[in-house]
Amino acid sequence: MFEDNQKKLYIIVNRNMDASLLMNATGHLAAGIMQKAEDGVFQDYSNDASGLHAYLSHYPVVILQAKNSNQLSTAVQKCKDAGLTYNFFTTTMLGKSTEQQIQDTKAASLEDLEFIAVAVYGDTEALLPVTKKFSLYK
Repeated sequence: MFEDNQKKLYIIVNRNMDASLLMNATGHLAAGIMQKAEDGVFQDYSNDASGLHAYLSHYPVVILQAKNSNQLSTAVQKCKDAGLTYNFFTTTMLGKSTEQQIQDTKAASLEDLEFIAVAVYGDTEALLPVTKKFSLYK
Protein backbone atom coordinates (compact mmCIF):
# COMPACT_ATOMS: atom_id res chain seq x y z
CA MET A 1 0.00 0.00 0.00
CA PHE A 2 1.29 3.45 -0.91
CA GLU A 3 2.31 5.33 2.24
CA ASP A 4 1.90 9.01 1.37
CA ASN A 5 -1.89 9.25 1.35
CA GLN A 6 -2.48 12.32 3.54
CA LYS A 7 -3.53 14.28 0.47
CA LYS A 8 -4.77 13.22 -2.94
CA LEU A 9 -5.62 14.65 -6.29
CA TYR A 10 -8.76 13.04 -7.64
CA ILE A 11 -9.85 13.58 -11.21
CA ILE A 12 -13.38 12.36 -11.85
CA VAL A 13 -14.25 11.87 -15.52
CA ASN A 14 -17.55 11.47 -17.32
CA ARG A 15 -17.33 7.90 -18.62
CA ASN A 16 -19.64 8.77 -21.55
CA MET A 17 -17.04 11.02 -23.17
CA ASP A 18 -14.43 10.01 -25.74
CA ALA A 19 -11.06 8.94 -24.28
CA SER A 20 -9.11 11.60 -26.20
CA LEU A 21 -11.38 14.31 -24.77
CA LEU A 22 -10.96 12.88 -21.26
CA MET A 23 -7.18 12.88 -21.58
CA ASN A 24 -7.22 16.51 -22.74
CA ALA A 25 -9.49 17.48 -19.85
CA THR A 26 -7.43 15.64 -17.22
CA GLY A 27 -4.25 17.34 -18.39
CA HIS A 28 -5.82 20.78 -18.16
CA LEU A 29 -7.42 20.00 -14.80
CA ALA A 30 -4.25 18.65 -13.20
CA ALA A 31 -2.20 21.64 -14.32
CA GLY A 32 -4.86 24.14 -13.30
CA ILE A 33 -5.72 22.73 -9.90
CA MET A 34 -2.10 22.70 -8.80
CA GLN A 35 -1.98 26.44 -9.59
CA LYS A 36 -4.91 26.85 -7.18
CA ALA A 37 -3.47 24.57 -4.46
CA GLU A 38 -1.42 26.30 -1.80
CA ASP A 39 0.27 23.19 -0.49
CA GLY A 40 1.29 21.08 -3.47
CA VAL A 41 4.39 18.98 -2.90
CA PHE A 42 6.44 17.75 -5.83
CA GLN A 43 9.45 15.46 -6.09
CA ASP A 44 12.33 15.45 -8.55
CA TYR A 45 12.80 11.97 -10.01
CA SER A 46 16.22 12.03 -11.63
CA ASN A 47 18.16 9.42 -13.54
CA ASP A 48 21.91 9.61 -13.00
CA ALA A 49 22.86 7.70 -16.16
CA SER A 50 20.93 9.98 -18.54
CA GLY A 51 20.64 13.25 -16.66
CA LEU A 52 16.86 13.18 -17.19
CA HIS A 53 14.53 14.68 -14.58
CA ALA A 54 10.80 14.21 -14.02
CA TYR A 55 8.85 16.39 -11.60
CA LEU A 56 5.87 14.55 -10.10
CA SER A 57 3.34 15.04 -7.35
CA HIS A 58 4.34 13.63 -3.97
CA TYR A 59 0.74 12.58 -3.36
CA PRO A 60 -1.36 10.09 -5.34
CA VAL A 61 -3.32 11.09 -8.41
CA VAL A 62 -6.43 8.93 -8.73
CA ILE A 63 -8.75 8.84 -11.73
CA LEU A 64 -12.38 8.04 -10.92
CA GLN A 65 -15.42 7.77 -13.18
CA ALA A 66 -18.86 9.33 -13.03
CA LYS A 67 -21.93 7.97 -14.77
CA ASN A 68 -22.82 11.31 -16.33
CA SER A 69 -22.51 15.09 -16.29
CA ASN A 70 -25.11 15.46 -13.54
CA GLN A 71 -22.97 13.48 -11.10
CA LEU A 72 -20.03 15.76 -11.88
CA SER A 73 -22.16 18.88 -11.47
CA THR A 74 -23.25 17.67 -8.04
CA ALA A 75 -19.65 16.84 -7.09
CA VAL A 76 -18.34 20.29 -8.04
CA GLN A 77 -21.16 21.96 -6.11
CA LYS A 78 -20.26 19.87 -3.03
CA CYS A 79 -16.63 20.94 -3.44
CA LYS A 80 -17.63 24.59 -3.69
CA ASP A 81 -19.93 24.37 -0.65
CA ALA A 82 -17.25 22.60 1.43
CA GLY A 83 -14.51 25.08 0.48
CA LEU A 84 -12.40 22.38 -1.20
CA THR A 85 -9.82 23.10 -3.89
CA TYR A 86 -11.52 22.08 -7.15
CA ASN A 87 -11.32 22.58 -10.87
CA PHE A 88 -13.75 21.61 -13.64
CA PHE A 89 -13.85 21.12 -17.40
CA THR A 90 -17.04 21.46 -19.47
CA THR A 91 -17.89 21.36 -23.15
CA THR A 92 -18.01 25.18 -23.15
CA MET A 93 -14.21 24.98 -22.78
CA LEU A 94 -13.89 23.51 -26.25
CA GLY A 95 -13.87 25.85 -29.21
CA LYS A 96 -11.95 27.95 -31.66
CA SER A 97 -10.37 30.35 -29.17
CA THR A 98 -9.72 30.82 -25.48
CA GLU A 99 -11.75 34.03 -25.50
CA GLN A 100 -14.78 32.25 -26.97
CA GLN A 101 -14.47 29.39 -24.47
CA ILE A 102 -14.33 31.86 -21.56
CA GLN A 103 -17.40 33.73 -22.86
CA ASP A 104 -19.35 30.51 -23.43
CA THR A 105 -18.53 29.22 -19.94
CA LYS A 106 -19.43 32.51 -18.28
CA ALA A 107 -22.75 32.83 -20.10
CA ALA A 108 -24.00 29.26 -19.61
CA SER A 109 -26.45 28.37 -16.86
CA LEU A 110 -25.42 25.59 -14.51
CA GLU A 111 -28.05 23.34 -16.08
CA ASP A 112 -26.54 23.95 -19.54
CA LEU A 113 -22.98 23.08 -18.53
CA GLU A 114 -22.04 19.59 -19.70
CA PHE A 115 -19.26 18.43 -17.40
CA ILE A 116 -16.44 16.38 -18.89
CA ALA A 117 -14.36 16.09 -15.72
CA VAL A 118 -13.82 17.54 -12.25
CA ALA A 119 -10.64 17.64 -10.16
CA VAL A 120 -10.43 17.98 -6.40
CA TYR A 121 -7.28 18.20 -4.27
CA GLY A 122 -6.69 18.20 -0.55
CA ASP A 123 -6.75 16.18 2.63
CA THR A 124 -7.92 12.68 1.80
CA GLU A 125 -10.45 12.57 4.64
CA ALA A 126 -11.97 15.93 3.65
CA LEU A 127 -12.42 14.72 0.05
CA LEU A 128 -14.19 11.49 1.00
CA PRO A 129 -17.74 12.98 1.06
CA VAL A 130 -17.26 14.01 -2.59
CA THR A 131 -15.32 11.01 -3.90
CA LYS A 132 -16.83 8.03 -2.09
CA LYS A 133 -19.63 7.39 -4.59
CA PHE A 134 -17.32 7.15 -7.61
CA SER A 135 -15.40 4.06 -8.77
CA LEU A 136 -11.95 3.81 -10.31
CA TYR A 137 -11.84 4.62 -14.01
CA LYS A 138 -11.53 1.50 -16.16
